[in-house]
Amino acid sequence: MGWETVRFLSVIALAVVTATFPFWYPEVTGTESKLVHEESPTFVIKGVLKEVGDYYVVVETQRGEVKVSVHGWYRERTMKWFEVLNELRSYVGYGVIMEVEDEGGGNLVAKHIEIPSTGVRY
Repeated sequence: MGWETVRFLSVIALAVVTATFPFWYPEVTGTESKLVHEESPTFVIKGVLKEVGDYYVVVETQRGEVKVSVHGWYRERTMKWFEVLNELRSYVGYGVIMEVEDEGGGNLVAKHIEIPSTGVRY
């Protein structure tokens, strides 16, 4: 092999290594694939609406109190979070069913809220 062939193969190998490096250590480079990582887990909370705060609600369940953040849009993007909280203040003490998403670090966010005895859904 001549010097030019070795040089050409070295350049190709360096290009391949550089191009594939982000896939070797995705935690370091920040390249992530939605196909590889799962989405945030969602689950249902059933209990009694105990408190409505400025950005959250507290639900009394059989296992204790659960604090759930309320933000974003509700009712198919027709109500903002603060409108939902204002209406929920009149339902303190009522039974509630909430679909919540765990955003990590113990931060639960309400995706759907229902007061079954009144038929109200957000």
